[in-house]
Amino acid sequence: MSQREKLLAVVDDDLQQDCSDYLSLRELMQEMYGHLLKHDVPEIDRTNVLIGSRIEALSARAARRSKVLAAFGQETTAAGMQRLLAGSSGERGESLRRHWQQVGELAAECQQLNERNGKLLAMHHEILQQLLAGSQDAQLYSPQAY
Repeated sequence: MSQREKLLAVVDDDLQQDCSDYLSLRELMQEMYGHLLKHDVPEIDRTNVLIGSRIEALSARAARRSKVLAAFGQETTAAGMQRLLAGSSGERGESLRRHWQQVGELAAECQQLNERNGKLLAMHHEILQQLLAGSQDAQLYSPQAY
């Protein structure tokens, strides 16, 4: 197996693992939404740790892909990855393209779920701010003990 084939195999394996981690991340993001709705702080914290570990693994593999792209003389961008995929033929090329597309779709789903969770958090924050502001106003008009 040539050096090129070995590097492409690493990229393909990484993309397959990314798919698996994004599926897991999607589940965790959905779980997080339920925990946020329930205000279940211990579960929110636990889920955040699991999300963080998945993101670290995804980031490490993305960094490795960047090194592979650089080794092939490609830009370490999406355009560089597209050129690498276009230049890969046969079963390996098909597998790479399929997994790359799946990673993109799963990443977009996770981003949407993360944005949904963020909106819920922002809404919680706004409600708390309004409640806190309301309690300060109530103290302003309540009888003072001198």
